[in-house]
Amino acid sequence: MEVTRGWQLQQPGFDRLLRELSPDRERAAVEYERLRFRLIKFFQWQGGAEPEVFADRTLDRLARRLEEGVHVEPLYSYCRGIARMLLLEAQRERELQASALNQAAILRGSALGSSETDLLEALLKCLDRLSENRRHLVLHYYQGEKQATIDGRKALADAMGIPINALRLRVNRIRNQLQNCVKKVRNNINE
Repeated sequence: MEVTRGWQLQQPGFDRLLRELSPDRERAAVEYERLRFRLIKFFQWQGGAEPEVFADRTLDRLARRLEEGVHVEPLYSYCRGIARMLLLEAQRERELQASALNQAAILRGSALGSSETDLLEALLKCLDRLSENRRHLVLHYYQGEKQATIDGRKALADAMGIPINALRLRVNRIRNQLQNCVKKVRNNINE
């Protein structure tokens, strides 16, 4: 699990990436666009939902690694490895969403009626409206059963560098936001 504490690509990181592509700034810009195009094609071939977004995330991570001083050789292979990791993370995120929805369905009863289906559809829509970090946080928080849930929450708090009570407060705020969103979406569905 990667916890990015608001890291965003800044000019020094971008400049470092361009220097790695070529010492000549004009040539580096051409190489950057070529690399981005190859990444978009890669994500399209892999069936990625948003290939341009994933290509940009890959390049952002590459720039971050370079800015951190990681030696990247060969650059294109390293970049492709980042792209594969992003695909795995996206798959894991989808599995977490499916698991969370299954747990919600189990809690609501074994047979889903139309109102439960509406509830799950509303929950999915509301989860999609959350930022990636907030969605990731709430899905990981509710993942697992019994002791695995407790251990997972402790690990999540440790990874974020916050006390478990602060984690509970953050998730509670997100849960309240989700509950309000679900009510609004369900009202719109029923109208």
